[in-house]
Amino acid sequence: MNLLVSRLSKHWLFTSLLTVTFLLVISTQSFAQESTSRIPTNIELFSAVNTAWMVIAALLVFFMNAGFAMLEAGICRTENSTNVLAKNLIVFCVAASAFFLFGFRFMFGDSENSLFGQVGFFVDFIFPSKENLNPFPQGFEYIRSFWENRSFAAIFFFQLSFAGTVATIVSGAVAERIKFWGFILFSFVLVGFIYPLVGYWVWGESGWIANVLNFHDFAGATVIHAVGGTAALVGAWVLGPRDGRFGYDAEQETFLFERDTEKFEPCNTGFTTLGCLILWLGWFGFNGGSTRFLDYVPHVITTTMFSATAGGLAILFYSPLVTGYKVKLSSIINGLLGGLVSITASSAYVDVLGACIIGAVGGILVLIGEGLLEKKLLRIDDPVSAVPVHLFCGIWGTIAVGIFAQSFSREFSSVYPVTQQFLYQALGCSCVVVVTFLLSLIAWVLIGLSLYALNLNESGYIQNTSNNVGIFTAARRGLRVTLEDEKAGSDATIIM
Repeated sequence: MNLLVSRLSKHWLFTSLLTVTFLLVISTQSFAQESTSRIPTNIELFSAVNTAWMVIAALLVFFMNAGFAMLEAGICRTENSTNVLAKNLIVFCVAASAFFLFGFRFMFGDSENSLFGQVGFFVDFIFPSKENLNPFPQGFEYIRSFWENRSFAAIFFFQLSFAGTVATIVSGAVAERIKFWGFILFSFVLVGFIYPLVGYWVWGESGWIANVLNFHDFAGATVIHAVGGTAALVGAWVLGPRDGRFGYDAEQETFLFERDTEKFEPCNTGFTTLGCLILWLGWFGFNGGSTRFLDYVPHVITTTMFSATAGGLAILFYSPLVTGYKVKLSSIINGLLGGLVSITASSAYVDVLGACIIGAVGGILVLIGEGLLEKKLLRIDDPVSAVPVHLFCGIWGTIAVGIFAQSFSREFSSVYPVTQQFLYQALGCSCVVVVTFLLSLIAWVLIGLSLYALNLNESGYIQNTSNNVGIFTAARRGLRVTLEDEKAGSDATIIM
């Protein structure tokens, strides 16, 4: 019996070796035939690497939506979590639709016009083939040359992830009191028209700010963060504070008290911390994916990391001087985010020391900005500090380019002295912020008036039912949920 088992084992071993040898011979011949028929060129391999990194970076930026959702849900009150999460979930769908229908052509289409790109609908995606591995639709030769060795689909997805971020920034500033459809409609207008318009001025083929002022914004401190922060500021101002915030009475639509009459503490610090860490991770793709040169990616990621670190540490040392000996967790989180926003404009232009200075100033600027918005003259209710983090730090990061940028960077081309480049950066950023403010104000008011007209006959909206109200009052009533829904944390559109 043992002899039979031994012979069978040897027979099985011999058969297995023969089979493996046969398969290796066949596969080697097939590989040789395939190699002789088509040997990939270095250009094609480099194109694949560039495109793969851009897609990975875009996925990291897309994942930042989870960070924004966690951050906002953790800071807002528990009863608002469902509405907050729903807005953060659907906003990318809205942004994708608007950017695909209008925004991408408007922002990146070939045009000799200095104000806007192509006016048209939809984006054509040509399926790759053996004859054309990297097809580009007509009208996009500029981005083909600017983003060398990247596929068109990868470029679109990367820019779409940026566009979605702009709308998500607004969500936090108007949380807990905006109607779901008011936010959705504004997000569509912002991503479809306002953001692409000012974005073309900076990143488009013939954009006047970039060409006239030699304006530099590497990954969007102005184009994305200052634009989103400005739109958020206008929205929060038009809406007014949450009921009880700064002593505001939503029923009477006036400030009856000097201080808060309700508690507005974060409901889940674990969510906010997780959200911050997700955003920090996503920022490596945000900035790292924006460089045209793969050899710059490690440097960009390093400056991004140290700027965030400096922003958090600056809060740790500066906050006790302002608020006392205790440092709030939310302040550290916003300091980190302020450092990340601040370095977005220059992460490929500056060295690590410059990044640390930029991030530290950005972190401190967030605390100063929060205090400014809470002053009696303004009383802007911004639950997640979106305006200080994105608008104030976006402006600072943009003008910091003129101070800290290194002329030997391949991503930075400027022959102007520091003072002149600083002024150009400030002027370019100011133009974007002013135009965004005006267009956002028009959009918020028109959307509010439309919703007000639809809800004019509804009972229980706000007890003051007089039709003889001003434009801004009517717009606010159209955009805000009812007082009952605000206290319940819903606008009767989204349920658990």
